[in-house]
Amino acid sequence: MVNLILVSHSEKLAQGLKELLGEMAPGVAIHLAAGLADGSLGTDISRIEAAFEAVTDDSLLITDLGSATMNAELALELYSGNHTITFCDVPFLEGAFVAAVQSRMGQNLDEIILALQSEFQ
Repeated sequence: MVNLILVSHSEKLAQGLKELLGEMAPGVAIHLAAGLADGSLGTDISRIEAAFEAVTDDSLLITDLGSATMNAELALELYSGNHTITFCDVPFLEGAFVAAVQSRMGQNLDEIILALQSEFQ
């Protein structure tokens, strides 16, 4: 199954979304890079890189706001792992939901991206 990587400024927001997706699409691996080490709001490229290292298959990367996207894109430029990680600029909650359900249904990365583009662009 395609993994999801969620990059958010808020750890609580990301954890809540992961919980919801776990109910709607059980079995889909969801990796979080959210908040800062001290619990405050923000994004940290080292957390994004750690999420990249944790993926077990091709992955879709979704971010919540502008600087999360900038940090995620930088982390993608630095990534040299074995899996394909693709950023998709879609609404955070809705995009993650569609992607998780599509992954659960056995869709591959390209099929999920097409579904997201069809839904949100």
